[in-house]
Amino acid sequence: MIKTEAKTEIDQSADKNQAIKEIVAARVCYGHRSSNTNPKMKPYISGAKNNFEVIDAEKISEALEKCKKFIKELGAQKKTLFLVGTNPMTRDLIKEAADKIKSPYSASHWIGGLLTNFKTIFGRLKYFRDLQAKNASGELQKYTKKEQIKFQKEIQKLSQLFDGLEECQGLPNALIVVNVKMHETAVREARRLSIPVIGIIDTDSDPNFADYFIPASDHIRSSVAYLLNQLVSAYQEGEMGK
Repeated sequence: MIKTEAKTEIDQSADKNQAIKEIVAARVCYGHRSSNTNPKMKPYISGAKNNFEVIDAEKISEALEKCKKFIKELGAQKKTLFLVGTNPMTRDLIKEAADKIKSPYSASHWIGGLLTNFKTIFGRLKYFRDLQAKNASGELQKYTKKEQIKFQKEIQKLSQLFDGLEECQGLPNALIVVNVKMHETAVREARRLSIPVIGIIDTDSDPNFADYFIPASDHIRSSVAYLLNQLVSAYQEGEMGK
């Protein structure tokens, strides 16, 4: 029993060391300029380099594991995640991550009231889906050319507005937000409805603005890619009962 426990501790230590190496390699530790630091993030900062904050890799690893545990439970229960991240540098990563778990997402813009006024917006979304279906079946061809052009313009407009909501069937059970400072409206809506927020929070943001958070770079592409992959994988493991 003692040998087994010792081996487990060794394995856990090795896994933790590997995770920290990956975190450093993905540049997850690199925060914003020291002059922009939110005082509440200071406990997670280990130092500075060239006037940029360096986040403690061990604390990143610990926070990430807590978030993964929570998301794994959501996956096991087949709960719905909603991914939010509209930074042009990383919006494709949001789309890719959401596609892996068939999750709705917001990668180009946040629709104000999407959560707090969901019933009204969902009604418009249903109208858009119906319009798309009629267009695909050729049903819109019975209208005049002028009316058809009007429908096509409306479809194009609604397609841009509702980009990422194709999988949306109801209010989500949790939000994953990359850069809570940028998406303050989305976070406030979620918290008003008691929807848990998992946030990737950089050194310029308030960690109290999320229910679960990872102190990490939210502006470096490799960092966001690594963290999203970790969170999505945790959800998939939960789905598969691992």
